Amino acid sequence: MYRPNSIARGLKTGRFGIVAMIVAGSRDPESNAHLFEIVMGLSAEISALGLPFVLHVGQPGEDVSKQHTDLYRSGGIDGFVLIGPTRGDARIACLTQLGAPFIVHGRHPEQTHPYVDIDNFEVGRLVADHLLSQGHRRIAFLNGPETEYFAIQRRRGVEAAFAAHGLTADPTLLQSMTMIEPHGRRAASALLQQTDRPSAIIAGNTMIARGVYQAAAQAGLRIPDDLSVLAHDDGLELFPVGGFDPPLGGTVAYLAAAWMSLAQDLDRIVSARKAPFQNRILDLTFNKASSVHAILVDRPTRVKP
Repeated sequence: MYRPNSIARGLKTGRFGIVAMIVAGSRDPESNAHLFEIVMGLSAEISALGLPFVLHVGQPGEDVSKQHTDLYRSGGIDGFVLIGPTRGDARIACLTQLGAPFIVHGRHPEQTHPYVDIDNFEVGRLVADHLLSQGHRRIAFLNGPETEYFAIQRRRGVEAAFAAHGLTADPTLLQSMTMIEPHGRRAASALLQQTDRPSAIIAGNTMIARGVYQAAAQAGLRIPDDLSVLAHDDGLELFPVGGFDPPLGGTVAYLAAAWMSLAQDLDRIVSARKAPFQNRILDLTFNKASSVHAILVDRPTRVKP
């Protein structure tokens, strides 16, 4: 497919088709590794469309609105990609006010914007419903940060599954954390030391799930005989489900599909010089695998106000 040279086009139109993503810096190696995988996948898809891609790494605590404003007003950036919309997210409001083309990986329910996402409510509902259908009642959920909307929706999905079974989830078992292996291991270790430990754990991603598997092994518990585990699989190359023994089950929606859709939609938005709503909800599947063991006797449900 022919695409005009971006420099020649920029000299003629004043636009170079350059897209940018601004992220906060982190000193955590695993968080950086996850971000690197995101950036590699996204930049590859954007570059495949002939668009230059710029990554700006800011300092923790920097004013994100100012960063986006300064970069856009510099005249060299034609569009932005945002990831991980949060409560009170200033980036979306800022770019909307500037009239800057952008697209978001994820949805902010209180703001109107173009996005690519998965049904995160259904992620939570599917995994919890499967475990409940297998007789589990003491189910822990090691979720993402409670400031991020995908995590909020997943928790609501878990709670909805419990309600559909006429039950109430124990809120002390629904925990939020940075979604990396050490946090999953620490949280799971603490849960498995409880007298009334959970019979099943849902991990927000495969990095947390890796920590859960490690915690179970350290506690002398076998998966799935002693502990059932499900997770959401983003298709991360560093934490593939093929590396789990026994094979890890749960919901599946590869990030690679999101990056392709984000790049294509942002290209259309930048080319049109306006922000048509290219909203997409990507496919979600469920894989039973062999990390869940059915139990015949329900454990008592502990409900706290």
